[in-house]
Amino acid sequence: MISNQRPGVYSRVEISGCGGASGRWGVALLLPGEQHNVYKLDSYQEARDVLGDSRLVLDCARLLFEGAGRVIVVTAPGVSEAFLAAGQADVRAIVSGFTGTEELAALRDQAQRLSEEGRECIAFAGLGEPDEAISAAEVVNSGRVVLCCPVLEIAGDADSDSGPQAIYAACALAAAVLGATSPVMSFNGLRFEGLRVAQALPEDDIQRLIRAGVCVFEQVGAGAELIRGVTTHTQPEGGEGSLRGLGTVLIIDDVLGGVRGALRGKLGGSGKVSLEGVRDLVAVELRGKQDSGIIASFAPPRVRPKPGDPSVALVEISFGVAHLLSQIHLTAHIRV
Repeated sequence: MISNQRPGVYSRVEISGCGGASGRWGVALLLPGEQHNVYKLDSYQEARDVLGDSRLVLDCARLLFEGAGRVIVVTAPGVSEAFLAAGQADVRAIVSGFTGTEELAALRDQAQRLSEEGRECIAFAGLGEPDEAISAAEVVNSGRVVLCCPVLEIAGDADSDSGPQAIYAACALAAAVLGATSPVMSFNGLRFEGLRVAQALPEDDIQRLIRAGVCVFEQVGAGAELIRGVTTHTQPEGGEGSLRGLGTVLIIDDVLGGVRGALRGKLGGSGKVSLEGVRDLVAVELRGKQDSGIIASFAPPRVRPKPGDPSVALVEISFGVAHLLSQIHLTAHIRV
């Protein structure tokens, strides 16, 4: 078996462009700062008007608006203060400039809490040093956290004086996720023409990083290209390590969000809501996801009243995610 973490057949997979239409989701950009400030921005032009000469923040905002409909910039002395503002906003992604191990663990907990509240969220951060990124990924180990490496720089921007930054990769990838038109999307080989890798990584480091659950960028032509879209969830409890693709998390969020929205509409209507009606509604929603190719299969939903409170329905669903192929290994038996 080939011991290589790159997707392929076995060759490079290329997807040109990262889109350009603004999405409808919001993103929170958390940055260290001496004072606690919150800026709610609806366009890059507004960011230029409000943020003035804050070049690094403007560069991040420009990258984020490639896929986000709103960017909420939060500056604070510590990550806890930044979370207070981000937690109150309707965001589907958090990009953090706080990159210490404890700060990233807190970022994971925040993203998980928002997701448990029905506000599915993925956190992104950039770390420039491979060993630092690998250590952080091992500690975080979550499908809700995406770490990016190495340092990138804005290509062909004479006005940018912020220099190479690890957070640029996190902003670009977060925008691509928010702007995705379908949850069934492979981020492997996604190219960002406006960014450039500041210093190429050795192949050994690339393999170690991807195996640890870090999204690695490399220079391909005039742009920076994401080799493989992964999350830091590589060590499931009680099982062997396995990479969880970024697309898998998006599919799960899409299914749960769709089921929750359908049920919310049922509760908002008039008339009696039966357990059978809830079960049928969930089954229809799952069938639609299967027909759309978002999930591969599903089991009949289980619906029962909560013990001691028949006004509460407990719904259990089970489904198989439609995995996208990342590698194809060919074995040839040749007789001469």
